[in-house]
Amino acid sequence: MKHVLGLLLIIAIGFTSCENKKTKQQALSESIEAFEKTVNFETHVYIPETYLEQEIDTLMSNGFRVKIKTYSDMSNTVRFSKIKDTINHQTHYRNFKFDISVTKDNKEIYRETFDKQKVNEAFSYNENLVTGSDLYNFDTLAILKSINVNDDPTYTNMVLIDITYAIPESDKYSSHILFIDDKGKSNIVHLEVK
Repeated sequence: MKHVLGLLLIIAIGFTSCENKKTKQQALSESIEAFEKTVNFETHVYIPETYLEQEIDTLMSNGFRVKIKTYSDMSNTVRFSKIKDTINHQTHYRNFKFDISVTKDNKEIYRETFDKQKVNEAFSYNENLVTGSDLYNFDTLAILKSINVNDDPTYTNMVLIDITYAIPESDKYSSHILFIDDKGKSNIVHLEVK
């Protein structure tokens, strides 16, 4: 009995003297987790990186002359963030402004400047749209994808300008046609949303 009590005493002392030390792997893992919570690395990429300007001067077959000037809005961007390996990758897509001038018989009949706010109004991009609707978030996330003069020969007394806005890093886009008649009156028709 003495031996059994002695053996139990030795076992009890053995269990209570274990310190439950962390392994090197556990300590490293906890250290990495603490580091990730306290350190933030960010990268910023701007598209386009610098100021960009493009001018198109088109003399159409129906006698209209169309000038379109597009230029990057350096103070208005759409930002997308992705976190990968503790680095916050931020991509800033610059919005574009564009000027349209139309002349007929050497007389200017139309001149407009569009920025993001004016496009939102003209194309009915607004913040009141329901989540999941076709144009949801176009008011804040869509940027100019393309603008082209459409020289459709069936429109003899009119200018057509194709304008497409898209949400970067997605498949969503919205196409429009700006019609300008020979009196300088304009109308925007929404073609397609995808």
